[in-house]
Amino acid sequence: MLLDHQPTKADITPPPAPRPDAVQLRARRSPRLIAVGVLAVVLGALGAAALYSMNTDHVSVVVMANDVVRGDEIKAADLTVVSVPSGLQVQMSGVDELDRMVGQTARSDLPAGSFPLTRHLGQEPIPAGHFLVGMKLSPGRLPSAELPPGTRVQLVSLAEGDDTVVDAVVASAPALADDGSGLLLDVTVPLDSAATVATLAATDQLVLIAAGDG
Repeated sequence: MLLDHQPTKADITPPPAPRPDAVQLRARRSPRLIAVGVLAVVLGALGAAALYSMNTDHVSVVVMANDVVRGDEIKAADLTVVSVPSGLQVQMSGVDELDRMVGQTARSDLPAGSFPLTRHLGQEPIPAGHFLVGMKLSPGRLPSAELPPGTRVQLVSLAEGDDTVVDAVVASAPALADDGSGLLLDVTVPLDSAATVATLAATDQLVLIAAGDG
């Protein structure tokens, strides 16, 4: 004889209702991930600011507007001013040099678009009866003061037993050699002294002193 099954509490307890689709469990936020995110945003902003600054920080410099060949006089129309990035690794002359360049003579070919420097320019003319002599003087062999073209100087021999002193005129301002070993400049000297000066300069046996106007 089979006994009738009596329902228990488990039989009559309804199953749990399914979670509605709209209900989502809130994820736990990691403080470390939040900090990393904030840092990334800050770094990105700083990088953008630096890039903007680099692209907007410019300086005004002098550039050749026309082709000028060696020996020609620089005219105002031959020069113009452009704005370039301040970090450009090229030697350039600021706008304050513009007026001084006008009227100078090109000592080398200066094509349009190039950056003229004071060492590229000088006073015209090699006077009659004079030669133009280029030289490199070691540090300490000439004054540290500026020697613009037209400055009267004297070239003194350092050779033993030689008391040669030659009057000369600076034709191009001293400029540091590319290897930093000395200063390059051109001077005009009398015809009868040119060979002596060239020989002494080639053997680094010259000192240059500036002459007064009196």
